[in-house]
Amino acid sequence: MIVCVCGMFMRHKLMPHTSRDMWLYLERWYNYFAEHGGFKAVGDDVGDYTPMYYYYIAFLTYFKSSSPQLGLKILSIIFDFITAIYAMWIVELSDKKSKNPHLPVIAFAAVFCLPTVVLNSATWGQCDVIYSCFLVICLYYMMKGKDNVAMIMFGISLSFKLQAIFFAPFIGIALFKKKIRPLNLLWIPAVYVISILPATFVGGDFIRLLTVYFRQSGQYEDLCMSLPNLWALWEEVENELLGPAGIFFAGACVVTVMYYYITKKELKLTNNTMVALAMISSFVVPFVLPHMHERYFYLSEVMFVIFAFCYRSRLWLIFTSQFCSVQALSGYLFGKGSMDRRFLLLIEIVNIVVVYLCLKKEIEEPRDEEVVMCFEKKAEKA
Repeated sequence: MIVCVCGMFMRHKLMPHTSRDMWLYLERWYNYFAEHGGFKAVGDDVGDYTPMYYYYIAFLTYFKSSSPQLGLKILSIIFDFITAIYAMWIVELSDKKSKNPHLPVIAFAAVFCLPTVVLNSATWGQCDVIYSCFLVICLYYMMKGKDNVAMIMFGISLSFKLQAIFFAPFIGIALFKKKIRPLNLLWIPAVYVISILPATFVGGDFIRLLTVYFRQSGQYEDLCMSLPNLWALWEEVENELLGPAGIFFAGACVVTVMYYYITKKELKLTNNTMVALAMISSFVVPFVLPHMHERYFYLSEVMFVIFAFCYRSRLWLIFTSQFCSVQALSGYLFGKGSMDRRFLLLIEIVNIVVVYLCLKKEIEEPRDEEVVMCFEKKAEKA
């Protein structure tokens, strides 16, 4: 309770800050919906987001608030809390042997008060926590052996932001390791289609809404947008050839990582190995992709906390990952110069190498040999 109060006071002090994204995009969208009948306009070509977030912005217009940023930030703060709750439950699932009652609660506190989490919602007013929250929930239900619910959660995440694909390698590995029924993958496009139907019913173009992510793909030209990933080596470089080539390079890297773990026969999907695989997935994809914004390590920052509490000897990873991310965010949010991205890149490489080595040891010497129930075994029991 004290942690929640402190976390909320932190957010209360930061909420008056108005970010560039707020007045340049979010408040403009709010004003458009307010002037064009609220929900009646959610199908219009307003910006580059999917309708799921527009529904909430349109909902806010009915309260006639003079400060829409308050309502927008409140939604993100609610998801801060939900994310922290599920992080706590994940740590609880992975800590079956020692059953330390304090560890999950501390994990909750760490996520809820994480600097980048607080800055993203209360200062920035961004909604990265929403898609990340549903991915954390997806991991939780994967650990519970409920692949159908997990795929629905992944579909909801994708309905909010394309960045849900940061979990795609983890989903792919689980699929080939027979922890996901192939038919349940249909939940992902089904949920996305369902999410755009209300916008279609009020006059939105179905094809435009269905393909919004394709139109986003060529929006930015900078190879690195302040994120300390691999492309920080080419920071402030714009090249119409390197960008598309980099996307294929990233695809090759991701497929290689997936192939490595899919073909690793000794890998058993326990609660601990699933957390590590989800951690690697959430980090590797934005690390190798070009055109990544400074906030696109958001999911991996939350996953570093979950991973650190599941692999308790690596709690320092929370501090190193936060150091890099806060440095990356400070320039955009507060106009202060941050450290050389290439130095931060080296720290992030150390972080993920440590995760890899922890997973390697977990595979060789599992602390928990109870494999997450696959659907074939469920069928046998039935």
